[in-house]
Amino acid sequence: MKIATLALATFMAVTSSTAALAQSDFYRGKQLKIIVGSEAGGGFSSYSLLLAAYLGKNIPGNPSVSIQHLPGSGGVNAIDYLANAAPKDGTVIAVAMPNFFVTPFVEPSAVKFNPAQFRFLGRMSDFGRGLVSWHTTGVKTIDDLKAKETFVGASARRSTTSIQPTLLNEILGTKMKVITGFMGSGPTAVALERGEVQVTTIAYSTLVSLHPDWLRDKKVNIIAGMDFTDMPGVTKIRDMIADPQKKAMWDFIALGSEFGTSFLVAPDVPDERLRILRQAFDQTLRSDEMIADAKKRNLEIHPKSGGELDKLFVAAGSPTPETIKHVARVMGIDN
Repeated sequence: MKIATLALATFMAVTSSTAALAQSDFYRGKQLKIIVGSEAGGGFSSYSLLLAAYLGKNIPGNPSVSIQHLPGSGGVNAIDYLANAAPKDGTVIAVAMPNFFVTPFVEPSAVKFNPAQFRFLGRMSDFGRGLVSWHTTGVKTIDDLKAKETFVGASARRSTTSIQPTLLNEILGTKMKVITGFMGSGPTAVALERGEVQVTTIAYSTLVSLHPDWLRDKKVNIIAGMDFTDMPGVTKIRDMIADPQKKAMWDFIALGSEFGTSFLVAPDVPDERLRILRQAFDQTLRSDEMIADAKKRNLEIHPKSGGELDKLFVAAGSPTPETIKHVARVMGIDN
């Protein structure tokens, strides 16, 4: 009996060790792909490139890591691809663009995924956005935006860059006219410099990393903060809104900034692969080499773990039917 028990224990140990070895060796010789739902040159792309440079070093088997840009529908196209077309073996991850948190609620027919089924690997940084104007426009305050019509650059009507200015017009009485078609912060920045638009929203981290001269030389005025992130000497829009229902609606749209540059795996990715990727992500964000490179690129790092983000997503809850209906109207969706 003792011999049989010993044999069984030995068999289980060998089996477990073999399975663990198989998992740890899964990524050897493979390529890990990061899907970015915006054009190259913007903030999400910059953080993804930084992650790609170091993530593979912390994954057993050291796979190569590449970037694929799939812009469209405020980032929803990229998540649709991750959920429905990409392999479910842990070789593809994606950035959770802001509309990942909005579109499934206000237009469920437009997405082919359930956001609650995804799992987060972690966050590199929050992605707080500022409402900025070019220095030659004379627009410096919310009152200035109430006094005259200004053109604001945005990517698409259903993106946060368009929704927030439209809500500001309704809630605070500003007179911004949204001009869409600028796919990502890169093209929008060029339009702002050229005077094609006077105002836009842009991540503060993108200003610091990609346009430090704008801040240094005071080429832009930061009119207000668009979400929960503190920016030096800048008032948040949510603190200007007195009505609780309107503030709740604003916070629903702003929630994506709290998740910032966070990364997802699709539903059905095996738990062991998720564990490997989460561990590698955490190690990468703690890496002295990566942190030093982030400083060189002027990319701020404010990480959260995948487990923390999972809990935050659950705790955020669902918006009220009134909020959903109102935001849908702003996005041009007929519910």
